[in-house]
Amino acid sequence: MNRGPVPRLRRTLIVLGTALATIAATLTVATTPVAAAESRDDYSGSDLWLRYVPVSDTKLLRDYRRTATAIVVENAEANQVHRHTPHLAMAPGSSEQLVETTLGAARDELVRGLGGLLDQPVPVTTVDGDNIPDGSVMVGTPTSSPLVDRVTSARDLAEIGDEGYLIRSVSRGKARFTVIAGNTDLGALYGTFAFLRLMQTQKPIEHLHISESPKIKHRLLNNWETERLYAGNNASGLGGLNGESGAIFNFAATGASTDRNLPVILDRYIVVARALASLGINGITINNVNADNAYLTSSYIAQEAALADALRPYGIKLGLSIRYTAPTDGRFAPDTLTNSQLDPYGADFRGWWNRRAQQIQTAIPDFMGLTVKANSEGQPGPQDFGYDHGDGANAIAAAVAPLGMTVHWRTFVYNAEVDNDRLKRAYLEFGPIDDEVQPDGARGRFADNVFLQTKNGPLDFQAREPIHPMFGRMENTNQALELQITQEYTGQNWMLAYLGPMYEEIVKTDTYATDENGKLLKKRLVGNIVDGTAQHHPDTAIVGVANLGNADNLTGHHFSQANLFAFGRQAWNWTLSSADIATDWVRMTWSNDKRVVDTIQKMMMGSWEALVSYQTPLGIGHQFAEGAHYRPDPADWAGRDDWSPIYYNKADTVGLGFDRSPNGSNLAAQYFPRLQQRYGDIDSVPENLLMWFHHVPWGHRMDNGRTFWDELVYRYQMGVQYVTWMRETWDALQPDIDARRFAEVRAKLAVHEADAADWRDTSVTYWKEFSGRDIPVDDGPLSAKIVVNGTEFGGFNLSDSSYTIPVPAGASPIITKVKTTDRKARYEIISQAAGVPGQAVVKVTKESFFGPLVKNYVFNLVRDTRLTSLNVNGEPLASFAPKVLHYSALTPAGTTTVPTVTAGAADPAASVTVEQATSASGQARITVTNGEASSVYTVDLNTTITGSDEFGSTQLGPQWQWVRPDESRWRLADGSLVISAQQGDLQGNANTAKNLALQDVNGDWTAESRIVFSRPLANNNEQGGVLGYADDNNYVKLAWEMGSATAAVNRVRIVFLREQNGASSTLEITGADAQRIVGTDGAIWLRLTKTGDSYRAYYSSDGSVYRFIGSTTLNVEPTKAGLMAFNRAGTSTDLDVAFDYFRVESLGDPIR
Repeated sequence: MNRGPVPRLRRTLIVLGTALATIAATLTVATTPVAAAESRDDYSGSDLWLRYVPVSDTKLLRDYRRTATAIVVENAEANQVHRHTPHLAMAPGSSEQLVETTLGAARDELVRGLGGLLDQPVPVTTVDGDNIPDGSVMVGTPTSSPLVDRVTSARDLAEIGDEGYLIRSVSRGKARFTVIAGNTDLGALYGTFAFLRLMQTQKPIEHLHISESPKIKHRLLNNWETERLYAGNNASGLGGLNGESGAIFNFAATGASTDRNLPVILDRYIVVARALASLGINGITINNVNADNAYLTSSYIAQEAALADALRPYGIKLGLSIRYTAPTDGRFAPDTLTNSQLDPYGADFRGWWNRRAQQIQTAIPDFMGLTVKANSEGQPGPQDFGYDHGDGANAIAAAVAPLGMTVHWRTFVYNAEVDNDRLKRAYLEFGPIDDEVQPDGARGRFADNVFLQTKNGPLDFQAREPIHPMFGRMENTNQALELQITQEYTGQNWMLAYLGPMYEEIVKTDTYATDENGKLLKKRLVGNIVDGTAQHHPDTAIVGVANLGNADNLTGHHFSQANLFAFGRQAWNWTLSSADIATDWVRMTWSNDKRVVDTIQKMMMGSWEALVSYQTPLGIGHQFAEGAHYRPDPADWAGRDDWSPIYYNKADTVGLGFDRSPNGSNLAAQYFPRLQQRYGDIDSVPENLLMWFHHVPWGHRMDNGRTFWDELVYRYQMGVQYVTWMRETWDALQPDIDARRFAEVRAKLAVHEADAADWRDTSVTYWKEFSGRDIPVDDGPLSAKIVVNGTEFGGFNLSDSSYTIPVPAGASPIITKVKTTDRKARYEIISQAAGVPGQAVVKVTKESFFGPLVKNYVFNLVRDTRLTSLNVNGEPLASFAPKVLHYSALTPAGTTTVPTVTAGAADPAASVTVEQATSASGQARITVTNGEASSVYTVDLNTTITGSDEFGSTQLGPQWQWVRPDESRWRLADGSLVISAQQGDLQGNANTAKNLALQDVNGDWTAESRIVFSRPLANNNEQGGVLGYADDNNYVKLAWEMGSATAAVNRVRIVFLREQNGASSTLEITGADAQRIVGTDGAIWLRLTKTGDSYRAYYSSDGSVYRFIGSTTLNVEPTKAGLMAFNRAGTSTDLDVAFDYFRVESLGDPIR
């Protein structure tokens, strides 16, 4: 029956009721945290880049609030993920929550993110039919949401694959809304984070048409627990909070943290899961590659299953690192094998791994697979049992393949005992297996579910390396690129080093890969190799060694978060710009203020290149002190050669660097032909890889016209100058940064600057011993001269922290002019001296190829107490320079009269007092006084040593004296002094060494001899060398010695020993490289130089190229120097040590 029109009031009530019902349905209040609980100034960084602070731009905030008014996620709880652990729970007092679906995680992230960014709650709503509220943000898949299915294109969805996403701005009638869609729930989650990232970085969200999918299938982290972990909260970065180990995930029951061990889920696990999902990381191997078999035990698998349950909604799968010999571990009894059963082709070995994998898969159905470090750094592997890497990898791969698992077999292998260059070993071992022809005619023996996991470079995560030669060479094998996020060699938790540019340089390096016909591939960058587009690999992977720990900010250094962020973004899309990634991270983590963003981004972008400059510039690799890999020690010769800086620097009087050209180890030959040619030629190799491939002469001319030595020194200085700029720049940001994080970064930057300077000074000082060249001045990018009182001052070593400027009495201390060497450099006089003494500061800045440099010249202006002349017996000292205060003058041998020293002052107002020496071998002191200031010059007076002997006579010269002579055991023969080694020693209380051949010395000197051994050293402590000698308890010895005749390796050594008052200290050169110092002719050249109480030791294998060993001090003046040969406690008597000559030369200025 037709009832006619509805009355107006009733129509109004119906509409109102419908609206109220809609609002009631819409205002579903979520319990997800809306924003970070910590106050701005107390914020610890615990949310990483997912803090979601309110949008600061008021206009943009209004636009965002209009565009994001409601959240629509249909069937968010319908597709629950597997959960193995009953009663899985968060730790008491947690602020994070467990979720059971991936779409539920997306919904909760929107609630949290939009609520924080918009500074108001955004409700979760359900919709009826097509009645979509204006401003809705809709998330789902065509399967989960009919609405998503209706408003997205099937063609668009088909193009993005399983993990990709679409973000579309859609209009339906008057309603405008945003759709975030994927083919899978995980794709939709990734799209959710991408949408929030747009808002966090304050980009427009009103007209979106975004299609994204990952370029690499497996985007993984390797978590090394506490090894190379720098994300703890104590000074070393290794210790953890709450009595924990410091690792990101708690497995070990360590007493104090037992109640925080898995299966208890901690807040940080969920924060990490969300952060990794925001980057698209889809797997994590949770333990160190130096694996502990405990992770394969039932109790640990239960803990791992709980962690997997918590991470699974975020699309993160778990994997484990394993030991090849795990089946022999008694913890798996009765299911254990013997070594004889570790045959990779045997049913026992494969069956054991299949059973273990099944046990894991029962608890963790989506378990990824296993990572193996084998026959590397003490880890066992198939080579221990007569098999190769292909045999071992394929055996484990066959065991897990039926379960859908993969094996990541690391290619980090080396053996300095086999190769003269450890960098060559990986390709030599893996390349032939990849090329091997199979029965079906195909090439490559590695199984389809094996990935060869290869570090970016051939050494070990150095700040810069050439790309690994295996990239592009393994055409028939799946290859995963391994990058290091944790900063093992790049500053650990102390140095601000953004590694995004390093990752970008790596993946965008041209391999010049060719096809089987030698034709260049069209797509051949490292990134193309890794993502499969170069050689059509269907399965692809990239791995990052993670930097996560239980520090409040989860990475130890606030800026280390950026390295994890950059890795994740570049793993998703390696073509992204590291600069753009840095900008996003700054906006998401620190501020959206343009000035702050631009400033911090600029700090980050040059920080890696600066670190390269002050640590290992121009391609010199691994100059770290043994063990910690943080501080410099270029002089270190560790017991194992290929862990020693000296093995890599090859420093000598000719030059610096490892020759890997065709004239050297020829590592260059492992690259494709274009790179072979480029790397193998010193004139075409990129200068930033110069010393990776060449032993570079000190005088080699660089592209900018400087000598190699000068450029090397300036590079060290430039790195520190950039850190100075970063520190000062950060200080200026204090008003814009929350208090706690500002202070923590500021403290780290202070340490960073000091430690960078230590790298510069330690390295340059050591290289100078070999180059014999002066520190360059006046030609650096920040070199400057100043004018004071009409006098120009320059020659400033840029590594010095301050400089003394003399001012004549009554003259003005004002700096009237500054001249920079580089026209592009700028200067500012920060302060002038108010008087004399006083201090002035000049700041010089310049933009370098990697960023701004700052040098603060601190000038101490003092009364002029310099000399302008210094004479001995009326003769000017040839080495005189007004800045140098100590000299050595050499009078003719036999001089008995006391030389007269005279001097003249630069300032007529100054007075000069000379305290003459009291003997011909004494010291004169010259004091220059000007007002309250004074300087003291000293001149050591010594007679010239004339005792050099070529041993060409039939009689030993009269200058020689013997200590404990045994005339039957020495002779002159064939132009040499021959001493037969016999039992006797000088060390400690055993002062029994015979036939010490000595002569008188005084002052400073250099002694050298060519020493030939009648046979190879064969018995313990047989030795011969040179000696600086005061008495049996005070001497310096430099000798070639048999250290241990029974040692399998590293038997012989160079010993540089100082004994003072009966107590000795020793420097040794040992290792495989040392065994080759003395060749088949049995000869070695040894040189000992004395300057004051300091002694420096050198050796040579040919008499022309010398290598510096080290230095020591002896505070007792030696009166004699000479030669020695003995056996210590040994009893052999058949070793003759022939000294071809003994050349001793005084050091100083000769005076007639």
